[in-house]
Order: sequence, then C-alpha cells, then structure tokens
Amino acid sequence: MPGRSHRDRLLFELADTRQELMAAVTPLKPGGLDWAPAEGMKTIRTILQEIGTMEKVTLHVAIHQVAPDWDEIWRAFATTTPNVTESLDKLTAARQETLRYLDGASEETLETPIPMPDGWEGYFGGAHIEPEELIRWIARHEYYHLGQIITYRWSQGDEPASTA
Repeated sequence: MPGRSHRDRLLFELADTRQELMAAVTPLKPGGLDWAPAEGMKTIRTILQEIGTMEKVTLHVAIHQVAPDWDEIWRAFATTTPNVTESLDKLTAARQETLRYLDGASEETLETPIPMPDGWEGYFGGAHIEPEELIRWIARHEYYHLGQIITYRWSQGDEPASTA
C-alpha cells in the first residue's frame, strides 16, 4: 500500500502547525502582540511578521527560483492594530497562496530539483532543492516560531492550551 503523497503530507503539516499557532495567539489580550521577554527581543507581532514574510519569500522561490525583495514583503506584513486579527488575516492570505500552489503541483513538480537563488545554497546544502523541501521549510519555520510564542506566553504565566 503506497504512503501519502508529498502534497498530502505537506498539507497536513501546514494545517497542523497553523492550528497550533492560531490556538497560541488568538487569545492574546490587547497589547500582547507588542510584548517581548526582554529589551531587544522580537515581539510576538514581529514573530508573526517574520512567519508571513518567510512563507511568501519561500513560496516565491519555489515557483520562480529567484528570491523576491525581503524588505518589501516584510513591510507588507507589518500590522498596526492592537489585536491579533490583522496579523492572522495576513498569515491566512499567505497560506492560501501556498495551498493554491500545492493544489496545482504534481508529485513530479514537488520532487524535481530547482536551482536555488544566490545566497540560499548554504542554508539548504546545495545549489538545487526540491520544491517539496521548500514548502516543508515553511512549516518548520512556523513551528520554530510557534515554540517561541508559547515560551513567551509561559514566561508571562499564561499557558496556551495544548493541542496534543
């Protein structure tokens, strides 16, 4: 019996991670987005901005094999409202683009190596990478930052509900 396709595994990983992120940030109180444990550390707002920026940049690389302007996308993910809704709406829009890509991607597309943009080779270990690995990176990156957010909330005495 064959296993799940790359697409199905990626869809599961992206959905599972996003569900946990939503559970961790949705209950934030006003002002909670701009809190960080210490001076100079990223705020929760900045962490969410980085999650969205990385997803858009990485998806662009998977589709076009060139890196877009990080700063331009970073500015597009900036938010100004005191609640988490604006940040989550922007993350949801980015995720919908990723899901549209996956909906149209065949197994062959996901498994066929593409050239890496200049400067990306070192991190991913080579001059070529499968788009599947780039999409998995989106989920891994988000999960890493989810851990930061949960740790931030714990340090405030607020334990996010476990989804395990």
